[in-house]
Amino acid sequence: MSIRVNPNIIPDILSGLDVVRQQLNQSDLQLASGRSINAPSDNPATTSALILNSDDQKQTDTFQRNISDLQTRMNVADSALNSAVNEVNRAISLGVQAGNSNLSDQERQAIAQELIGIQQELVGIGNSTSGGTFIFAGTLVEDPPFVLDSTVSAGVRYVGNDTVTSVQLADGQSVNTNVPGDQLFLNPAGSLLGTLNQLITAIQMNTGIATASTNFGQASSVFVSQRLFYGATLNQLSSTNSFLSNVQVQLTTQATNLGGADLAKVTTNFSQAQVAYTSLIEAESRILNLPNLLSFLQ
Repeated sequence: MSIRVNPNIIPDILSGLDVVRQQLNQSDLQLASGRSINAPSDNPATTSALILNSDDQKQTDTFQRNISDLQTRMNVADSALNSAVNEVNRAISLGVQAGNSNLSDQERQAIAQELIGIQQELVGIGNSTSGGTFIFAGTLVEDPPFVLDSTVSAGVRYVGNDTVTSVQLADGQSVNTNVPGDQLFLNPAGSLLGTLNQLITAIQMNTGIATASTNFGQASSVFVSQRLFYGATLNQLSSTNSFLSNVQVQLTTQATNLGGADLAKVTTNFSQAQVAYTSLIEAESRILNLPNLLSFLQ
C-alpha cells in the first residue's frame, strides 16, 4: 500500500493558521465585550432580534420619562389642591360660626376678613406652577389663570381655557394630564370661588348667611370630587410605571440571552484555538527548517 504525501503542505498550514487566527480574534473580542455578536455578520437573524429589542427598550424609556415628568406635575397639583381642601374646610367652619346670632357686627366682620384671606389663598393655589408653567390654566400655561375682580359675581375671573391634554403612557394607553381651573374652582355644578364670594358678602351684610353657607358647602363637595382626578391619575401612573419597569427588566434579560457571550465556553474556545495556533506555528517552523519533506517524515 502506498501513501500519498502532499509535496507542498505549507499552503494548508497557512490556511489553517488563518482560520485559527480568526477564531482567536473572535473569542478575544467576545471575552472583551461580553457579547457573542459584535458585528451583524456574526448572526444576522439574532442581530435583527436585538435591533427590535433595542427599539422596544428605547420606547419604554420614553414612556417612563413621560410618566416621571407627569408624576412631578401631578404631585404639585395634588399637593396644592390638598392645601385648598384645608382652606375650604376652614371656610366652612367660619361660615357656620358666622351664622351664630349672638355674634357682634365686629366679630362677623372679622370672620368676613378671614374669609377674604382664604379667598386670596385659593386664588393663589389656582395659580400654582410646576416647571415654570401654570398647572390649572388648561393649555394657556404662560399666564396666571385666576384674577381677583370685584366687578364679577364670583369675585374672580378665569382667563385660562378648557383644553384637556393627554400623554401616552404605553402602547395603546394614554391619560389626561389636567383638569381646567374653571372646572375645579368655578364649576357650574357648584362654584367654589363663586359661593365663597357670596358667603363673604352675606356675612358682611349680615343677611342670608345660612343659605350662603349651605351653598358653599355643596360647592366644596363638587370641588373635592373634581380634585380626586389627580389622586386617581397618580395611582394609575405608579401602576403603569411598575409595569414598564418589569417590561424593561424582561427586555434587558432578552437582550442578554440573545447577544450575551457564554464566557466559560468562549474561554474554552479561546484556549483551544491558542493550542491549535501554537501547534500549527511549530509545524510550519519545523517544515521550513528541514531540507526536504522526507527528512521531516523521518
